[in-house]
Amino acid sequence: MTFSDEMPDTLPGTKMTAALCFVAAYFAFQAVMITLVSNGAGLDDAEQLAYIGPLHLGYGGSQLPLYTWIASSVSDVLGIHFLTLQIVKFGLLASLFVSVDLGARLLGLSRAVAAAGMLAIFLLPPIGWESQRALTHSVAGIAGSSWAFLAFAWHMRRKSFASAVLFGLAVAAALLGKPNASIFIAALVLTALTVADYRRVLLSRYGVVALVVALAALTPTALWMLDHKGAVLARTSKFALDKIGPIAGRVQGLGELMQGAVLFAAPLLVFFAIMLWRQRKGRKMPSEAETGAAGYRFLVRLVPVALAMTIAGILVSGTSRVEDRWLQPVLFLAPMGLAAAFAPRLSSEQGFRRLSFWSALVAVILIPGLAYHLHYGSAGKPPIGQLDYASLYRQARSDLDFRAVLSDGPQLPGNMRLFDPSLVPIHYEMPDSLQRIRRPLLVVWFGDKDPPPIIPAMLKAANLDLADARIVRMRLHFLTRPETTRPVSYALLP
Repeated sequence: MTFSDEMPDTLPGTKMTAALCFVAAYFAFQAVMITLVSNGAGLDDAEQLAYIGPLHLGYGGSQLPLYTWIASSVSDVLGIHFLTLQIVKFGLLASLFVSVDLGARLLGLSRAVAAAGMLAIFLLPPIGWESQRALTHSVAGIAGSSWAFLAFAWHMRRKSFASAVLFGLAVAAALLGKPNASIFIAALVLTALTVADYRRVLLSRYGVVALVVALAALTPTALWMLDHKGAVLARTSKFALDKIGPIAGRVQGLGELMQGAVLFAAPLLVFFAIMLWRQRKGRKMPSEAETGAAGYRFLVRLVPVALAMTIAGILVSGTSRVEDRWLQPVLFLAPMGLAAAFAPRLSSEQGFRRLSFWSALVAVILIPGLAYHLHYGSAGKPPIGQLDYASLYRQARSDLDFRAVLSDGPQLPGNMRLFDPSLVPIHYEMPDSLQRIRRPLLVVWFGDKDPPPIIPAMLKAANLDLADARIVRMRLHFLTRPETTRPVSYALLP
């Protein structure tokens, strides 16, 4: 087994491997299965239901637009349905896995080793579990990062004007998916500059083409963000910048980074350790041609560089909070980096084939766990998606044929669109939310008390008032746990 810089006789993708077939079938099944076990949308999907519609340069809630652009475009074809949202999410996840596999093969890994590095992504809990259970924009961030990785690998192999344009567009897609994808893009470029063969390509005229394309694709949204700073900065408090002092905050941030990285990669490291132990008699000294190959040096260095840049970001910004899912663009190539590091040191690919099998088995085992969690919840707490939104819609619709739904968040307006896609959802994080108000208007919120202060404030700004409106209070049951209810109140403004 060698790690080669030679261009393969057949390009990756001209022949579907068993691993790629498994990925395609797996995520297609997941899209259907999760649709069947769900009643309504959770928080992230409800947010998308609220935003789906005409494309805008940006949206609220400190989120970048890529996922919503894709969801809106697919909904134009398939309609606004819960299944549509799952097709978008699991299609993006499938593209992540496929891009990682093909990109690694373009950089010189064999089919078996690349497949193992790809399938081992299932061993990363924030991706294998959390990205399937919830999340939207984070999925767009890692999918876009994987596209940038594949486009980079193709550009390094077959540098041309076309490959440079595709690389620039893929970089822009990653950066429009999630802000933390910027760490991966920066690490990708910096790592490539440490490899002579890749440095020559990046610093050539093709590198200028890629940069110009990326900047051109990013400029419209960047200008929108400058004009909507409130929407861009709406959730930056989650980073807890300098909340506990400049030194203590940075120390805490570094501690959370270390903890998050360990939790992120722990199952992966266990499976790799088992593989190496079983292959302990099959080790060999790698040849200089293998360890000197450009693809080998790049893949082995990429994740450490990304982690180093994350550390630098914490030290510069002073953030004291780091969640493991924020590390997805930083660590999603950790399995491939480990596979690349050990491939030249093993005399047989049998260990990588075993790793592929066990990674795929873990993915299959996750299926019933995800189904149960999304259907019944955990710790006796049912998932918000199982709330009986249909009862709320029917009762409110029987009182008035409303055209728009206003709330303090996307959960209720978003789920209402599953019953009537023509409804106009409105919540306070939406830019220009007041311009979306239509009458008759349904005003709805969780709880059996007065509405949250943001709702009267929005209504007042639109010259509306709940003072004379009849407020209806009801309790919605969770369909899979009927003994559990949640109070909801609404008022109708004709």
